[in-house]
Parts: sequence; structure tokens; C-alpha cells
Amino acid sequence: MAYEVQLYCTTGGIAADAGFDSLVSGASADGTELRLSDRSSGDGWVAAQLDPVSGGAAGCHVQFSAGSPLVAAMVAGVAADDPSGRVSDADSIVTLTLSGEVDWTVVSAVWRAAKALWEVVPYDEGSGFAVDLDEL
Repeated sequence: MAYEVQLYCTTGGIAADAGFDSLVSGASADGTELRLSDRSSGDGWVAAQLDPVSGGAAGCHVQFSAGSPLVAAMVAGVAADDPSGRVSDADSIVTLTLSGEVDWTVVSAVWRAAKALWEVVPYDEGSGFAVDLDEL
């Protein structure tokens, strides 16, 4: 069974491919060497499986979505529940889909990179906007 975390990001209007590349580069900058596989893209999104270069599967699939009606609909769908009011400014979404044996160093590196690059509001269906990396 997969578990998803959305990071609602205010990026200033970055394109999906540039956002994805910045995110992966930022995640690698902290010393976590990542290997991308199964990279795919479409109108307004880029996704790939991220695993540690050292081997093994991380159980972490990352999708960066930006500049699409789907992003606007997802933001609108949760904005009323955000106690900070910041999610309504989001123009991009990073979706972390976690399954199987999860390498939390990869998840942490991606999450921290997003927070370093942009204003981020995390969300999951279980904890809502109370989700925190330290409790995963």
C-alpha cells in the first residue's frame, strides 16, 4: 500500500521540468547521492523513482507538478483546511509516493531540498496539514 505526502510549494511560477531538476539537485547537495529511474513527463509534470546511488530501492517516487489546471484544483481542494492560509499561494506540488521498504534518508533529502528552495506547506490524508517529516 502506498502512502502519499504532498508538498504545496510557492515557487514563483517555475516550470515542472526546471522545478524537478532543482529539487533533485538540491536533494543531492546535502550529500545524499541519488539515482533516477523511470523518469517520465507530461503537460505540467515530471516524475521519477529516486533511489540511493549506493544501491537498493528507496521506495520513493517523486512527481513535480506545476502550471496546470490540476495543480490549481488540488490547491483549491485543500486551501480551506489550511490553518496557516499559505497553501492558497502554492503554484506547484511535489508528491512523494512511498511504498515498500522506504529509505527515509532519500525522503528527508527531497523534503529538506523543497523547503530550502521554496515556501512549502506539507500535507497528507492522515494528518492533514499537521504532517511533519520528523513524525514519518
